[in-house]
Parts: sequence; structure tokens; C-alpha cells
Amino acid sequence: MEDKKRSLIRYFYHHMGDGKFLRILRSYANGEGYGTEYARFVFADYYEEWEEDYFGKEGIAYYIDRPAVEEDEEVILDYPTFYRYLKEDCTSYLENFPQDKSEVEAQIKRIKERFNIQEP
Repeated sequence: MEDKKRSLIRYFYHHMGDGKFLRILRSYANGEGYGTEYARFVFADYYEEWEEDYFGKEGIAYYIDRPAVEEDEEVILDYPTFYRYLKEDCTSYLENFPQDKSEVEAQIKRIKERFNIQEP
């Protein structure tokens, strides 16, 4: 299951395109959802407890819908997993866009603080 979640998150970034990566990072850092018609994410506080899509008080949900994928997909991550994946994706992004390093590092720091991420 972890592999499928991981590959869907990578696909989300691929679908959005490299041009949106910094915009996505800023949205994460601001605790705001973002996306397109077929791929998007929201944080847990987006939904109220009574709403059908409510998934708890913490975490992030990614939704990738047809026709971007064969069948609609939903991935819910806790903050530590989200952060771990994000750091890997930032490393990959910076291999192609090293000029964005200071912006990426600044946003990662904000994200870590916003979601109280404790690294080992």
C-alpha cells in the first residue's frame, strides 16, 4: 500500500508539472489546498466532522481523478509521512532546478514548523 501511495504522490507532481512545484510548496506552507480539476490536495481542516470526506483532525488528502488515472484515487497521509515524501520530492525537483534551492528550503522550513514535524 505504501508503494501505491508513494507512486500516486509522485504522479500528482508529474500531473501538475514542474512549473507548479513552488506554488504547491507555498500552499503547503500556508496550510491551503491546491490543485486542478483532476488532481488536488486538501488538509484535514478543510472538512467539517459531519462531511462525507472528513478524514480526521490531522493530515493531508490527495485526490487524483479520471481521466488523469484509470479510476479515481484518494491518498491520505499523516504529517510525518507527508513531510518525508515531500523532502524526497524536493530533492528530485532540485536536481533539475538548483536555482530554486533557497525558495525550496525556506518553504520546507515553514512546512516543518506549521505541522510540527519532528525529525529523528
